[in-house]
Amino acid sequence: MLQPQKWVTNKNLHGYKSKFLYYHIAAHTLLLTPFLFINFSYYLTALLLIISTHYFIDITKIALSKKYPAQDTFWFFGDQLMHLCVIAIVVHLYYPYIINLNALTSRYILTLAIAAIIIFNVSPIIIRQLVAKWANVISSNINNDSLIDAGKYIGIIERLLIILFICIDFFEGIGYLLAAKSIFRFGDLTKSKEKKLTEYILLGTLISFALAIIIGLGLKYILQKI
Repeated sequence: MLQPQKWVTNKNLHGYKSKFLYYHIAAHTLLLTPFLFINFSYYLTALLLIISTHYFIDITKIALSKKYPAQDTFWFFGDQLMHLCVIAIVVHLYYPYIINLNALTSRYILTLAIAAIIIFNVSPIIIRQLVAKWANVISSNINNDSLIDAGKYIGIIERLLIILFICIDFFEGIGYLLAAKSIFRFGDLTKSKEKKLTEYILLGTLISFALAIIIGLGLKYILQKI
């Protein structure tokens, strides 16, 4: 909220030489200073730890983004995770807490993990195999100007939404989702010369929806039994 895009752009361009990097650190410092009014000597160490590590994490992230720009999204989320980890560690130093790691191996969590693996990894493979014999025909006859892996991520998101709708008993949402996808695909599906593409898209969509419904119903049933 307190970091305009101008600051981000300048930081990424100039790294530790950017004055906006130090503006950013100053903003964090100002937000943390109220704790010093509560107990200056007690919270000073926490403030220094958070601010200093924030600076070094930021310049490391900028350097890695410059060296490996293709992984910029990874560096962004890694940067945010590191900031959160530092805060968690500092809080633990002042107010020790226990994380119940055994809960991560509970049947509930493991069931969700298996469902996630099926959604993210297994389903795309199944769909790809089921439409494989038509894929070459489509790619050889129709220009493919879509974004790289866009279809894969669209499919993952739609399956997640379908499973969510099933788990919260909002089955109407599946119909809304199918209608919305049909509207966005309307341009492709109404071109007579793209009949093969129409059938290909429809086939992939229906397989994706069918898999999501099966996974969602299965997940809901198992979670109710746990």
